[in-house]
Amino acid sequence: MVATYALATFYIYMQKNSNKILLITPINPQLINNKPLPLYQVQNYWLKTLKALGHKVTVFGLQKKQSKLFNYYKLNKIIQKHQPDHVFFSAGIDKLYPIKNTIFFCGVPLIKLSSSEIKIGQKAKLIVVNDPVHQTQWQKITKSKVINLPLSAVDPEIFKPGKLKKKFNLVFIGTLFKNRQLQLIKLVNLGIDLKIWGWIPPSVSLHPSLKSSYQGEAWGRQVVKIYQQSKIALNLVPDHMIDGGNLRTFEIPACQTLEFVDKINPEYYQPQKEIIVFNSPKDLKNKLEFYLSHPNKRQVIAKAGYRKTINHHTFKHRFKKLLTLL
Repeated sequence: MVATYALATFYIYMQKNSNKILLITPINPQLINNKPLPLYQVQNYWLKTLKALGHKVTVFGLQKKQSKLFNYYKLNKIIQKHQPDHVFFSAGIDKLYPIKNTIFFCGVPLIKLSSSEIKIGQKAKLIVVNDPVHQTQWQKITKSKVINLPLSAVDPEIFKPGKLKKKFNLVFIGTLFKNRQLQLIKLVNLGIDLKIWGWIPPSVSLHPSLKSSYQGEAWGRQVVKIYQQSKIALNLVPDHMIDGGNLRTFEIPACQTLEFVDKINPEYYQPQKEIIVFNSPKDLKNKLEFYLSHPNKRQVIAKAGYRKTINHHTFKHRFKKLLTLL
């Protein structure tokens, strides 16, 4: 009887706190498709989390082959049909004419957005960014409320510790932009044993110095498996993120692997206690040699980073906080 009453109370609570959400997002064609969104696209984790929190979510995918006019017409039809409480707009592709009153998600600086995307942000009721510098940029051009959540987090059902043997000393997984390659070349030139996976943009070629370290591209579950097999993983935070906090920041410790990072917001992780921060290639080499030769100390920090991630940095934490604000 008590259990039945508790279940009924919970159901009523979920119904009262349920929102109808329309999620507008680009669709990444490089990832394995899992309709309505590719399985390993970050917005798919948003969708999964929002549904788990009891919300009804409709997805509107933006694709490069569709025109702005077609998207705008189709979107308005969907809004009329579903009457959403909130419209979540994820920036990243210029395929929609400006719309009003969205929850605007943006993980890049203004300079990387199209004029249409900036107008959508300016007309939003809330802008969610991933870095305090981006927050300041938006506050200069709009009266909309802007918060640094951050956007990045993990799905602990995907990024999690494994039982695989730790066979890699140091790995890097990420897009191999020219500036990133220059950073990695400095490490390879120091004789560091580094395995590299990453997508190479069409406008960039792989530097000859990195060919012996390069292992090819890595996506989805392969990324998780590599981190699970690594003693230490390197995170080179994009230049436009002054405070750190890209996806890798949280994905690496979620696999209970020690993370080496070049910058971090101490509110996310405690440097040298939950994550290792280095300030130069030589500093990285010294710390790498120390933690490879002291596996117990490496594991203590990796486990501390894992606990912080699971307790504070999942997408469930992010969206609970966001929906409380709304």
